Amino acid sequence: MKKRLMSITSIALITAMCLSACASKPADSGSAAAPAGDGAGKTESGASEWDNSVAMILPGLITDEAFNQFTYEGMVKAKDELGIKTAYKENVTQDEQVEVLRQFAQQGYQIIIGQGGQFGEAVATVAAEFPDKQFVFSVGTDTFDLPNMSAATISYSHAGFIGGVLAGLNTKNNKVAMVTGEFYDTHRMMEASFYKGVAYVNPDIETTAITTGDWADTVKAREACLAVIAQGYDVLFPCLDAAGAGVAAAAQDSGNVKVVGAVADYAEDYGAKDVTAGSVVFAWDELGYRETKGELCDGKVHVLGMAENGIRPVINMELTEEQKAIYDAAVADLLAGKIDIAD
Repeated sequence: MKKRLMSITSIALITAMCLSACASKPADSGSAAAPAGDGAGKTESGASEWDNSVAMILPGLITDEAFNQFTYEGMVKAKDELGIKTAYKENVTQDEQVEVLRQFAQQGYQIIIGQGGQFGEAVATVAAEFPDKQFVFSVGTDTFDLPNMSAATISYSHAGFIGGVLAGLNTKNNKVAMVTGEFYDTHRMMEASFYKGVAYVNPDIETTAITTGDWADTVKAREACLAVIAQGYDVLFPCLDAAGAGVAAAAQDSGNVKVVGAVADYAEDYGAKDVTAGSVVFAWDELGYRETKGELCDGKVHVLGMAENGIRPVINMELTEEQKAIYDAAVADLLAGKIDIAD
């Protein structure tokens, strides 16, 4: 039975057009001005106008040990390998998005990445103003029909399905819950796929999804999880940034609750080996790396799933022969396209 308890809260070849705007050739020397606003935009290297330059705008901090840090590190890897001129601005609020994106375009950056599902409309607005620049809506699946706007993401659907299978294999009470900061389109796809993964194991398992209202607030995440744990939910499937530590803490405090992590490896990254049954790790570094290289600038939607190494499952639990057979069959069916989930 499914019910919602509460609301506490896409690789293709580079096309000729992309090669023109996103060529990987040696970078020029110089320096670039940072966007105005609260806090200086950090410049990795560069000049005011380049054929090969990338700017990344992030909603959080590059030290968050999660999405923001790993996508940024992917950009740095591409910069170091190819001499790409790069700049970034972190901790950008939704109200600041359009202005920061616009300022990077005005400064001459050729690829501009809005890193996060909340950037869609802002990226589309600025991409329409600068048709000679390439824009990437990262962690999104909408190009807004703009030829210079591409979308790229990790497959939330693949992650949700595998996470659901692992959750279904671990619940004792037949009650599992997904936990996220808030719902964007990608998280809705993850939620639907999570339910299908759970049902693949046992259609009688009760499922729900809750939001904490914040991607980084560990206290809110812990409190939200304790509330559903009190209702008998004994497996938690979090898709959060730094707030994931709060989910792990709630499970540890409860004693008989397991976590199936998403995005991060909860056993390692949050020191929660005792309660982590497994994780579906997102290769955010690979996403940021490919975006920075210009491989995704073609006006299309790109989803990195299991086959593209966008999702890396880690299993910490000991699987019985029966459980391993179910898990292996689920992965095989997913890769074979037998699972009806959206990407």
